[in-house]
Amino acid sequence: MNPLHFSRQVAYKINNSSLFSQPAKYLSSAEYAKKFDAKWHKVYDRMPSKRSPPVYYSALKVDIQKKLDAEFPEAGVLELNNPLLYGQAGLILSKEGYLLLDHSWYSQHAEEVKKTPRYFSRNKSLKGVCLSLASDFAVGSYGHFLLDCLSRLELFNKAGFKLIDIDYVFCPKPPSKTAQRLFDKLGIPASKCIWADENKNMTVQVETLLAPTFPGTRRNYPEWLPAFIQSEFLPYPLPVPSRRLYISRAGCRRNVVNEEAIIRILIQHGFEIYNPSQETEQPRDFAESAVVVGAHGGGLADLVFCQPGTKVLELIPTDHVYPYYYSLSDAAKLDYGCLICRSTDERGEDAFGPSHYNFHVNEDEFNTALAQITNETSFNRLGTISFSKGVETDL
Repeated sequence: MNPLHFSRQVAYKINNSSLFSQPAKYLSSAEYAKKFDAKWHKVYDRMPSKRSPPVYYSALKVDIQKKLDAEFPEAGVLELNNPLLYGQAGLILSKEGYLLLDHSWYSQHAEEVKKTPRYFSRNKSLKGVCLSLASDFAVGSYGHFLLDCLSRLELFNKAGFKLIDIDYVFCPKPPSKTAQRLFDKLGIPASKCIWADENKNMTVQVETLLAPTFPGTRRNYPEWLPAFIQSEFLPYPLPVPSRRLYISRAGCRRNVVNEEAIIRILIQHGFEIYNPSQETEQPRDFAESAVVVGAHGGGLADLVFCQPGTKVLELIPTDHVYPYYYSLSDAAKLDYGCLICRSTDERGEDAFGPSHYNFHVNEDEFNTALAQITNETSFNRLGTISFSKGVETDL
């Protein structure tokens, strides 16, 4: 996706209207509440983002930390009157014409949003109180839906609000059966939902909006996020972690070109070949895991369910170096390591969005890494193998 995603969609694609663009204006939620008639319900103070250094199991090295912001901004819920929600991402534009970007994935990076429209056409007008759980890229993406949308309920709850007092919830539809089960467990009435998926250019005017801020910053998750997700979805009592899972991307783009050889090595080390699209109990399965190995992709969003101390080995293609699961693992207190793998082609330093290039895993390095993280030199128990078409995500 182009970094100017907001400006181009907002300025030129609202119902094919003729719009005049103007320089965008930005305020944080706290700044907006101080300047105008709005309430800022702060839940968490600004705090530094401190990460344990990753462990590299490969000769190749990349700077996986460079795309992380150094601190988390204040987090909470903004309560404001008569704003507009635009598009599937639920971009918030105040009635005074300010973009409130601390609710979006772009967060502190306002320089990437160049223009905003002077006029909007309105598809819906909602009387009453609306909670927004919408977030960038969450339509159709399990990882963004789980981590960027559902986790906002922690801020909503801690700010003292209750779902029973809400008239509408603006959010993406759950993108999978697992996502639907998680959504249902949270007690959000589907009858109150305005689905962001319905119209990518939909504009909704809301009488009173409750808007939780983005949970952390892009690609960077705070410690409260996995703690909240686990408190909502993990079984009690917690299982004893013992399973070894390999999260395959078979059938997806950006795949392991020598996966057959990698599978043989995994089987020797007692791993299950796990396909999330075929499973129904990801929270339990990942909570039962002592080791999780997988290529960077949406399937690793379920690391949020792993118990502290779970060992993680992420296979990172050189054309797709993003710290989503490094920061998530650190926030959840997992034992994170990575193996950098050469992509079949590379787009360059300024590439934005997901790579579609496959990549090669060094088999000797992979075998050595598995031996180290499982604390063994040999393992004879056979794993299980199953494949089906996977689902591509934005993570």
